[in-house]
Amino acid sequence: MSKVQLEELAYPSVGEILYKTVLPNGLRVFLQPKSEFQETYGIITANFGSIDTNFTPLGCQSEFSYPPGIAHFLEHKLFENEDGEDLLQEFVKLGSESNAFTSFTKTSYLFSGTENIIENLTLLQELVCDAYFTEESVEREQGIIQQEIEMYQDDSDYRLFFSILSNLYPKTPLAYDIAGSKDSIADISVEDLEDNFDTFYHPSNLSLFVIGNFDLLQVFESIKETQSQFDNDKINNSYQRNSLQMHPVISTGTERLEVASPKLAVGFRGRDEIREGDRFRYKIILKLLFAMMFGWTSKRYQSFYEAGRLDSSLTLEVEVEDAFHFVILTMDTVEPVSISHHIRSAVKQFESDTDVSEEHLDIIKSEMYGETLHGFNSLEYMATQYETHLEGENLFDIPRILQEISLADVLQVGRRFLNNCDEADYLIFPK
Repeated sequence: MSKVQLEELAYPSVGEILYKTVLPNGLRVFLQPKSEFQETYGIITANFGSIDTNFTPLGCQSEFSYPPGIAHFLEHKLFENEDGEDLLQEFVKLGSESNAFTSFTKTSYLFSGTENIIENLTLLQELVCDAYFTEESVEREQGIIQQEIEMYQDDSDYRLFFSILSNLYPKTPLAYDIAGSKDSIADISVEDLEDNFDTFYHPSNLSLFVIGNFDLLQVFESIKETQSQFDNDKINNSYQRNSLQMHPVISTGTERLEVASPKLAVGFRGRDEIREGDRFRYKIILKLLFAMMFGWTSKRYQSFYEAGRLDSSLTLEVEVEDAFHFVILTMDTVEPVSISHHIRSAVKQFESDTDVSEEHLDIIKSEMYGETLHGFNSLEYMATQYETHLEGENLFDIPRILQEISLADVLQVGRRFLNNCDEADYLIFPK
């Protein structure tokens, strides 16, 4: 492994430099020393998330279907070692904090600390190289996660988001909570966990990103030494995800909950094809377009807000992944039916919208530019937002991309997305 070289990646527009390599076992490594910070973050990410429930396990010839919530279940179980000890406490002993999270397409494990960086980094890598499952420990975890799911269900904003997502992507893994359901969790077996771990937790499907106050060569040598103990034979096991099936959307849905005000979600499901190298820029442009039309600087938002038709709770969620892409607007509003109709009418005429202008685009770009630069003051932001499994443009390209994007680019992406998308809404009313 000593012959492995680091490639320097320079981002002159933001004054950032990081170093990248791929080890012989397939692990992608990204190192970004930043001596102006006290802390160091290490994050290891599996290209494996909640939507990855149908696949051909390693060593098998046919595809299998696994219970929803299994990626999140594995995330919990990897913190338990062979002796049943909680590895979170091992990080604490080393003076660091650790955490993990599962998204639709990724599972990440991270630590942050100011001391024992090499030891913490070694522990982080060991965390994902071995898994220990027993019937008893799986049964115990099922109870814990089922309680967690119950708590989520009491959160009306959480319910709103996953209900609209379920309407946009019915009969697909996106129709399920990332944590699964109480029933799906009860179906997870030791064998299921072993299949998923063996398939997705090989170094060639993992990436490691270290950022903060550390010695570059010392950390690099340490990673090579640690990785030399795991799966040195590189196998072509980088997971290729299939696009989700497009069943007809469920155009609307309603329920009554204990809420003070009605809640509305309006969702748009993209159907256009996006090349991997274009996904990052495409996502930025979609955010710009919807912020121009519905964000707090838009005339539409200001008039609704001043008239008391909606409050400051409006949020915009844009996801652009290899298997799916969507835009979701959520808000509290006393007029959910009327506002939903207005939003869906507005997107059909976006090209003639007075808020979709050169001047407004400059305002929104400046706002996004400021938010991005502010994020660069946070190691956690950079560690969690840098996409280590994405080829092409990335986090540190955002300021340059914003300078390059024109109104014509926004209109072009708007046509691609909105002329082909499916739409749905979901409403929650007070009991």
